[in-house]
Parts: sequence; structure tokens; C-alpha cells
Amino acid sequence: MQGKDSWLTIGALAQRAGVATSAVRFYEAQGLLRGSRSEGNQRRYAKETLRRVAFIRIAQGVGLSLDDVRAALATLP
Repeated sequence: MQGKDSWLTIGALAQRAGVATSAVRFYEAQGLLRGSRSEGNQRRYAKETLRRVAFIRIAQGVGLSLDDVRAALATLP
């Protein structure tokens, strides 16, 4: 498991990615992001999730559907 400093709260992720926390929750519900839960049951995301959010935003900006985004993300590590 990654160190404590390698994880972001949903608020920190949203702020750094420039999206609302509701967008992060939506992306997770759609299977585009994966998070984990802390011992206090708070959402936590690996810092690498920032890249995935950036990819999602760019893909949506050029008109790709969520299904297309999901398929593209499935090919990435």
C-alpha cells in the first residue's frame, strides 16, 4: 500500500483537478475512477488519479462519450 502522503482526500483531489467533489463522485460511480476508504470511511485517491481526471476532462471536452472514455481508460495502467 502507498504511504499516507500518497493519498488525496476527495476535496483535495477535486481542488487540484479543478472539478467539483460531485464530479469526482460521479466519475467514481461511473467506474472511471477508483478510490479507497480510510479507517474513518473517508474517500481517498492515489495522487495518480489526478492524471485520470485530467484525461476525462479533456476527453469530454472534445466530445467523447463516457463509454468512449471508459474504454480508453481501460487500456491505461
